[in-house]
Amino acid sequence: MPDYLLELLVVTFGSLVQASVGFGFALVSAPLLVLIDPGLVPGPATVASAAVGALNVYRNRGPVDWSGIRWGSVGLVPGTVLAGFTLAWVSSQALAVLVGGLVLIAVLVSLAGVRVGSSPKILVTAGALSGFMGTTATIGGPPIALVFQRESGPFIRSTLARFFLVAMVMAMAAQIPAGKLGIDELVAGLALYPGVLLGFWLSKRLIAILDGGLMRWAVLLVSGVSSIAVLLKELL
Repeated sequence: MPDYLLELLVVTFGSLVQASVGFGFALVSAPLLVLIDPGLVPGPATVASAAVGALNVYRNRGPVDWSGIRWGSVGLVPGTVLAGFTLAWVSSQALAVLVGGLVLIAVLVSLAGVRVGSSPKILVTAGALSGFMGTTATIGGPPIALVFQRESGPFIRSTLARFFLVAMVMAMAAQIPAGKLGIDELVAGLALYPGVLLGFWLSKRLIAILDGGLMRWAVLLVSGVSSIAVLLKELL
């Protein structure tokens, strides 16, 4: 029971972050869930992330970059397919290292203040990376979020909510034949929904504050510490 309560706490915080800034559920939750129970990543975590995505789509009906979503979704297909093959052959330890490494890279890129454009080529590439990372480690946010990071809060949340919902559905479809998402994983993911709902509810009261940029730094800090913890645990 203590482990379950800890899992719910992690998911609550992840849901709070994603519902507030448009991405970050996996950045916050996946590294910590791996530490609690490696079996929660990627299958159950993806099920929980999909719920956050659906709730975000329902709430955020503001301006949307549909062109960006379409080009990004084109990249999702090859990235997700490649990830499906990877899941069938990579060990759980290697996957944990992959999770920690990818998160750490995303944090460093964000801290470096990298600015990227939003051309179709960049969006397709970002979509492919997002699909691969989202399917293998539920961390699909950084590549596509970096493309839109300079936009307004409502624009980011509306656009990313729709993109990530598509990405999570595709990720789950790829995880099933890879043996990473079955009945047990589905049940484990559904068991995390109380945390999803609580985090989503709390985000309504924090969105105005977080749009000022405070949550971005919190996400980077927690993500960096979590990814380093995962890497140390698996490599030492």
